[in-house]
This record gives sequence, C-alpha cells and structure tokens, in this order.
Amino acid sequence: MAKAEKDSPGPKATFVFQGTVKKLKAALMKSVPVDARTAIVHVDQVLEAPANMRHLAGTDITVQLAERAKAAAGEAFVFHAVGWIFGDSVAVRAVTQEPVQREHAPLLARGGDPVVHRADRELKDRVQDADLVVSGTVVAVKLPEGSEPQVRATRGGVDVAGKPLSEHDPKWREAIVQVADVHKGEHAADRVSVLFPSSQDVRWFKAPKFHAGQQGYFVLQKSKIKESDRVDTRTRGAAIPAEADKEVEVYTALHPEDFHPYTQPERIRASLDTKPTRGRER
Repeated sequence: MAKAEKDSPGPKATFVFQGTVKKLKAALMKSVPVDARTAIVHVDQVLEAPANMRHLAGTDITVQLAERAKAAAGEAFVFHAVGWIFGDSVAVRAVTQEPVQREHAPLLARGGDPVVHRADRELKDRVQDADLVVSGTVVAVKLPEGSEPQVRATRGGVDVAGKPLSEHDPKWREAIVQVADVHKGEHAADRVSVLFPSSQDVRWFKAPKFHAGQQGYFVLQKSKIKESDRVDTRTRGAAIPAEADKEVEVYTALHPEDFHPYTQPERIRASLDTKPTRGRER
C-alpha cells in the first residue's frame, strides 16, 4: 500500500485497483452526482477488494476522483477507494490515486486473491496500530468489574438510574487471558484483561466473542471508556457512584482481525516484525 494512502486522515481504502480514465465529468448511473471530479474509469486489475467487488476487473465503474488530483482521459492510476453508490453499476470515491509508475510493478504483478490481500493488509494495520500483541489462553470470561448480578429494572427505554438503553449496547464482557508470549508491547503480568462486546448487534457482531479455553493471538488496542459504560446496562446495580463518569484505560478487541487461533498462525506471524519479547514462540 502506498504511504500516501496509509497516512491519509480520511477513511481507509477498502478497494484498491489499477484503472484507466475513460471519460471525465461523467457517470454510469443517474443517481451519481456529476461534477469536475467525477469520471468513468475502466478497472484494469483489482488489487484489494471486499468479496462483493472482487469481480470488477474488466468493467467500467464511476469514480469520484481524489481532491486536488489531476487526471486526463487515457491516464492509468492506482486508485485507493471506498465504496459509494451501488446499483446497476458501481461508484466509488478515491481516497488517493497515483499515476502508474515503475515502483508499482511488484504490486501489479503479485497476483493472488484480492480479498485475501485486503484482509492481510487490514491485519498488518491492526498489528501496527496495536498497543499489545500476546498469545495465550482465555481462562475466564466474566462481567466487567463493578457489575452486579441482579438485573436492572427498565421502564420507557431507560434503566432504573435514568440512563437510556441503546439498541447498540455492546454488552461488555471481560476475558482474562493467561499470557504465553508477548509479541509486541510490554506486559510483565502473567494475565491480561480484555474487554469485548458480547452483543450480536450489527455494530458489534464481527468483533471477537471469547470463551474459556480459547487459544491464540490477541491483537489489543488501548481504549478509553467511561467507567459507567464498562458496566453492562442490564446487570449494573441501581446506585451509580459519582466517579462512574471518569474515563478508564482498558485493552479491547473490537475488530475481526483482533484474534487469531493457534491453528492459523501464518498470517499473524507474517504481520509481526519481531520475535516474542517474553516466553517462546509457538
């Protein structure tokens, strides 16, 4: 992936392809607003893609060109884009675009499945951004500290303390991981606590769902959340202390690439630049 796209403050590209501009100020669908940055582009080669876009090689699509990018009909670019409008055709927005140059040759020649390439890049990004990567075993899963066993009464969409109940409530759970190896970051303790959403809501269903006995690699990010948000809204006691609004720092696993079982070690190992800093590599 080009450094320009990776460092971009905007959305991360999900669809990377080589394409040739066919026509400027034009679109293939009536629902696409046309301006000076709208272009019809022929997809010469799909490099990274979600499963529903892997088939677009050899087709024409509409591209909203990157801001301040210059293009002319007949020019070939490597586009780093995100999906925009889907219908009889496809329209995407370019995060960045680069004229095809000699340094793109390895990228264009690597072949393979663009869906796999996208997943591998997402994993590398997660590992690079991670504060801690460990391998080990989940020894327990419990309600976060501070939760009470009784179920809170609800009325009119709020709990007994007056806090609105959200359909996107993550239903936090805490996994206790017995650490075998530390692959990135520093962690001296034998165990690490990981907060994860147990909810199957659309916002959370792709996040890892841990259970006792699970073994593998954990790619963890430090997150700051309110103490009150960490406690399950269905199980917290009615009395909420004033300090519940303070922020606490926790390790979280929220992305599907944040856990990899020992049975699939190749991808995670390829994303780690160093050997374990503690313990031994499996």
